[in-house]
Amino acid sequence: MAHINLLPWREAQRARAKKQYLTILGGVAALGALMVLVANLVIGEMVDLQQQRNAYLQQEIQELDVKIAEIQRIKEQQQLLLKRIEVIQALQRQRHVPVQVMNELARVMVPGVYLTRVEVKGHDVSMEGYCDSNNHLANMMRRVETAHWLAEPRIHKIVAADNINAREHAFKLDVKVLPLGNGPREIEPQLAMQGE
Repeated sequence: MAHINLLPWREAQRARAKKQYLTILGGVAALGALMVLVANLVIGEMVDLQQQRNAYLQQEIQELDVKIAEIQRIKEQQQLLLKRIEVIQALQRQRHVPVQVMNELARVMVPGVYLTRVEVKGHDVSMEGYCDSNNHLANMMRRVETAHWLAEPRIHKIVAADNINAREHAFKLDVKVLPLGNGPREIEPQLAMQGE
């Protein structure tokens, strides 16, 4: 019994092990290929789904961009309309000022002062005329200083008459218009408080 030849049995076992190994290897390779194929299909589907989402988002973003541009255009129109409204309201608030200025000019006039020209530019009134004496003009300037619609009288020139018998002096006087009629009664308390 010592001489039993086990070589064919080992060869058969080796062949079976090799066949089993190759079968397992083939099964693992097939399973791996199947998993790669399935993973590829799943990832492809996920990529397609994400691309659809991205396309949807891009479309929505474009629609929102159009809406944002429309909103911006509407806001610009709103700003223009608000500016127009402000201009109209300012004109509405100022429309009575010329009448008030003319009334105030009539109040500050003193006997002996005659106006030949009155020109209004913005908040400035330029007057030219004649006066019998400089005292009359000084009295008028004092009245302007206490007026509610006029302020800051400034004389630019006083020209004495060429004829000695004529007692008229030509003058040019500028005054400021207070647009809200907030003359000295409102300004004087502020000045008094500043002086303290």
